[in-house]
Amino acid sequence: MPSKPKYYWDACAWIALIKQETGRFDACKHTIELAEEGKVEIWTSAFTLAEVYKRRIDGGSTSLEAEKDKDFEDYIEKDFVQIVQVDADVGTAARRLLRAFPDIGKPQDAIHVATALLNDLDELHTFDRADLLNLSGVLDRSDGNKLTICHPPSPPPPPPSTPSLFDGLEEQGVDPVQGQAQG
Repeated sequence: MPSKPKYYWDACAWIALIKQETGRFDACKHTIELAEEGKVEIWTSAFTLAEVYKRRIDGGSTSLEAEKDKDFEDYIEKDFVQIVQVDADVGTAARRLLRAFPDIGKPQDAIHVATALLNDLDELHTFDRADLLNLSGVLDRSDGNKLTICHPPSPPPPPPSTPSLFDGLEEQGVDPVQGQAQG
């Protein structure tokens, strides 16, 4: 039996889910639903527990509000979420990634990428700009396969509705209940 896809979530994916960010929430919720159904696993670094609190240098904040901390902690503790510790191997790999790929601008992003690579995860989900997305299919995981870096997958479109036997009768001037022409 093939293993379930393993998706790594950057902190921005968790923030988008909890804050229900427009344009991002549906994809995150869809992935969570797949995980709840046992179809995928979600992985994240223990570092993410701190990184969801973001403060910009200009004083602005893109982090979770304090009242949302519990929601985040509840998700992280679900059975379908694997939390990976930041250890010396992750730190070393992250530093090497920063040196080899200057487009990875932040050490925390390198920690996320290194964690996904060292654990042979299928995809790293992020909403970061091109600095990470441009590395999709470039970096080798421990098993030699390439890491995909992408946005979480969008939910499939709803199935087309099945036409009812009575669809269109009213437009034709037929009362669908009585089966007779109206008027």
